[in-house]
Amino acid sequence: MTYGFVRLYRRDWTPEQVLRRVDSLAATGMVLGYPRTGRITALSGEWETAGEQIEMTREALLAAMAGLGEKRFTFQYWLTDTEEEASVICTLGRVGADVVVEDYGLDGFGGPVYRIGQNTVIRRILAEFRATGPAAVGLIVDRWGESKAIDLDDIVTGGPTAMTVVPELLVLQPEIARRHPELRSLVPFDGFLACDTDGILALAQ
Repeated sequence: MTYGFVRLYRRDWTPEQVLRRVDSLAATGMVLGYPRTGRITALSGEWETAGEQIEMTREALLAAMAGLGEKRFTFQYWLTDTEEEASVICTLGRVGADVVVEDYGLDGFGGPVYRIGQNTVIRRILAEFRATGPAAVGLIVDRWGESKAIDLDDIVTGGPTAMTVVPELLVLQPEIARRHPELRSLVPFDGFLACDTDGILALAQ
């Protein structure tokens, strides 16, 4: 098992954009409803019940996604194109006044072929990042989760946090990327600069 993740940072998180995201991912086979039953579930973030499934209607879940407050909201997507029943845990949260982070977990895509499983998720989120257009702020792919030890939200939004752990892919606005000399071999990517130590951008082709 890995504890990796993909984080997509964006502005303009409106109900219309929430629906666009959900429908766009569904078109690729990453859906809200459990494939066998259609059951839609959020995950509790309360200390006493952390991680427990909470059944919701599609309308209620979309409303919760769009109506983020100070607390983060966690729910499940399901992949319909894998042999085993695979879920992707997504946590939404606000970063400052106008940025939302979509955190897609890579947990469970382990074993000797972990990259194959991870790439089924990473490829989708790379496409979503590109489709986000001018509202996109940044993107991170960390296959093992090692960079969770630092404040990535602060780095992506231009804060002073030092980049002491570099994830496999970090896509930043050019003016922010240039503040981090520890990021070597930056390459252009859709108006951003990317540090790609694992060839992950090839999945966007």
